[in-house]
Amino acid sequence: MLSALNAHLPRLPIRLRLVVWYALFLAVTIIAVGLFLLASMEGSLQREIDEALRLRASQIEREVAADGPERLAPGQVAAVLLALTSAEEFAAPGIYVQVVDQQGLLLAYSPNLPGGQLPANPQIEIEALAGHEAYATVPAGHDRVRVLARPVQSGERVIGAVLVGESMHLHDIALRNMQRLLILATGGAVLAALLGSWWLTGRALGPIAEMTRVARRIAATGQFEQRISVPAVQDELGELAATFNDMLARLEKTFRRQQEFLADASHELRGPLMVIRGNLDLLKLDLPREERIESVREAVEEVDRMARLVSNLLFLAEVDAQEVVQHAPVRLHEVVTEVLEQARTVDGGAHEVILARHDSATVLGDRDRLDQLLSNLVENALRYTPTGGCVTLSLRNHGSVVELAVSDTGIGIQPEHLARIFERFYRVDKARSRGQGGSGLGLAIVKQVADAHGGQVRVRSKPGEGSIFTVVLPTLQQNSPNC
Repeated sequence: MLSALNAHLPRLPIRLRLVVWYALFLAVTIIAVGLFLLASMEGSLQREIDEALRLRASQIEREVAADGPERLAPGQVAAVLLALTSAEEFAAPGIYVQVVDQQGLLLAYSPNLPGGQLPANPQIEIEALAGHEAYATVPAGHDRVRVLARPVQSGERVIGAVLVGESMHLHDIALRNMQRLLILATGGAVLAALLGSWWLTGRALGPIAEMTRVARRIAATGQFEQRISVPAVQDELGELAATFNDMLARLEKTFRRQQEFLADASHELRGPLMVIRGNLDLLKLDLPREERIESVREAVEEVDRMARLVSNLLFLAEVDAQEVVQHAPVRLHEVVTEVLEQARTVDGGAHEVILARHDSATVLGDRDRLDQLLSNLVENALRYTPTGGCVTLSLRNHGSVVELAVSDTGIGIQPEHLARIFERFYRVDKARSRGQGGSGLGLAIVKQVADAHGGQVRVRSKPGEGSIFTVVLPTLQQNSPNC
């Protein structure tokens, strides 16, 4: 039965399963407790009956053997039973007595004994005549009778036996009433458990049902701004509801960023494509050689710009998938030297590019990506620093971490933009950035590379005074102390 129930319960809703299991558990518990109570009650009643039978039998045995006769006389025994009956000792209905001699012959019996003989078990009579006390429960019509056989002794010799019986009719009625009460209590408790647990589980699982409804609405509409109400009681379901809302908030933010990313990427690609298309159309015309060369040059520049954009997008996708960063010892001071020389060469003296501090430092990471990180910071500083301004690089080794800083004397960044400058395609001044060739991915790459190396990037800036970008990376000794 339980195996069949286990096979079918998983097909039911969780609320119904909880109700069924709770009702079954309660029913089994009540039945087990009821059976224990029934057994305890039956044992207690039987012990009371046995004790009463022992007291009655011992009194009869004392009266019958009071004079120490060698054998029991029927008249004497009958007189004793009559005297005890008249004293109301054994006058209650359902209590029966009979006495037998040492051969087992009936000598006398109580007046209320129907048929003149107890429905006794012969075995207990044999036990009594052998000198042992014995009990037995024997059927008597529709009832049962509890019988005690006790030896009657004269000195050390057994001269007969006293058999005292008591009807168990009242005892059986009490047990049957108890059984009926148990059945009614079990049925009522199970019914109350079904109704109560259905109501309680409905309230307890309400947040889960609401989560399901919200999730279905989101799946149907794609509107991640929907939320579920958090219960006032801070229990596990309340915590689950709050966690579900946090997840929805992150999904909404991610979905919105993805939409912005796709829109910005489309916009960035559309510009170069339009320029390339326009120059190709010009090449179809009979233009002078110089103009054709200029059209080809502009188309090639836009192709290069698209190639850089696609390369940056692929890089960010690879970093997100954690498939791009290699881990090997990198002498960061050498990377700084190379980037510094490249910046001076590309800038052509339009800015002052200096190295303020140059400590030796080794980190565990990807040399090409660290080169890209620093190049993007330097390129960004040169782009937003007017001609004649200063860009400063510094490398400080603090033992467990190393700080790589790039500062400039450029236009600076407004405070309201600082929290978003590391987002993909975000620009403080989109028109200026497009005019200078920026795609809005440089700082996003810087942050991704720093995160992939277990570091972080910070920025401080004042409008009109310049900016300082600081990248903090763990040194090789902290990452790999055995190297």
